[in-house]
Amino acid sequence: MKNYLGILLVFFSTFSLAQERCGFSIGNQIKQLKNPNWLKQQAEFEYQLREFQNSQRGQNLRVTEKIYRIPVVVHVVHNNESNFIGGPNNTNISDEQIKSQVRVLNEDYRRKTGTNGFNSNPIGADLEIEFELALKDPKGNVTTGITRTYNPKVSFDLQYDGPILAKLIQWDYEKYLNIWVVKSKNGTIGYSEFPYDSNLIGLETTPDDIAGQQIFDGVIIDYQNFGTCCGTLRNSYNLGRTTTHEVGHWLGLLHPNGDVICGEDYCNDVPQIEKMNEGTTCNKLTSNCGGVVRTNMIENYMDYSPDRCMNIFTLDQKNRTRAALQKSLRRQKLLRNLEPLEEKENLTVIVETNPITIFSKLKVLFKGEKNISMSIYDMRGILVYEDFYESQRSNIYAIYTEKLRIGTYILRVTAGNETSSQRIIVNK
Repeated sequence: MKNYLGILLVFFSTFSLAQERCGFSIGNQIKQLKNPNWLKQQAEFEYQLREFQNSQRGQNLRVTEKIYRIPVVVHVVHNNESNFIGGPNNTNISDEQIKSQVRVLNEDYRRKTGTNGFNSNPIGADLEIEFELALKDPKGNVTTGITRTYNPKVSFDLQYDGPILAKLIQWDYEKYLNIWVVKSKNGTIGYSEFPYDSNLIGLETTPDDIAGQQIFDGVIIDYQNFGTCCGTLRNSYNLGRTTTHEVGHWLGLLHPNGDVICGEDYCNDVPQIEKMNEGTTCNKLTSNCGGVVRTNMIENYMDYSPDRCMNIFTLDQKNRTRAALQKSLRRQKLLRNLEPLEEKENLTVIVETNPITIFSKLKVLFKGEKNISMSIYDMRGILVYEDFYESQRSNIYAIYTEKLRIGTYILRVTAGNETSSQRIIVNK
């Protein structure tokens, strides 16, 4: 059994702010510097994922799971004043190039026979996640799922400029996977926000938030590494696998080595390795971790191998993405918007975890659309927490108790003219 919290601590204490092909590791280090609770939050979320994964491993799982079809909006942010679309070295890439990328995502995540995304490995998995360019925009209008935004800024820092891009253009990330295509100003060619952000304490509202939500969630890709055709693509990373890799992070997957020598990605069927494949070939690599020599899985989408080498997600990586979709509040909301929660004739409130250590999720079910208020009172009847949501349907909410003392409280939820009250226990 590995020391998971220790691995997380090593991850952040040893990784430097060096230039990286994927910005995920540096992005996490930046968050640690900004938020003193980050290590604790990350360890808590990893614990939840691991518990879910272990529970699933112990069951006779079905061969197939529910297939999720996620609407995608691609935001092309360019500095082409003429707004001319497509052609060599043009950041305003063509629709055809964008569609080629969506096709690759579906080939890779569905392990599609007859494509580059197929493999015959016995631990290879069909993740049963599909992607489609959005058919309706946030206002309900017909759309191509592609937006184009002129900005005089020539290039963007993928690790730092997510909020800048989101202010320029972003659709509701609880309903869409947002992908920004830009010109990168450093060696990083892809970056993704991770599900850690979505139900963790210490992420208080800031002026950069919109409607109390963190402003950025999605994936950013350099325009020369997006899709498989039609523009100017870089050698080695020209088959759309940069986006496959980054969407993997968006779904909760880590690099195979956890970004430290012989680190951990929490997937038992992915070999523990010293370092990722940073070369330009698909030649065999081996690692010696703890005196055990293993062959690297350089064909794994979460490695750094050239695109032509990649063709596998494993069964445990599928398990982990399912765990992240279940345990990340933000990803849960996206799935809920794909398939709304059931309605109940009478208000029904289900507290997922009670006693509560850091946070708990509330499933609030009712009929139709109503205003929702939530209040917590101590046993003296003093209000210690309240929140309000307008025009809601059956929904999942999170309550955070890190600022409450250990003890018993009354949770009161009101939907329209119905109220439900129950005791909760805070036990840190």
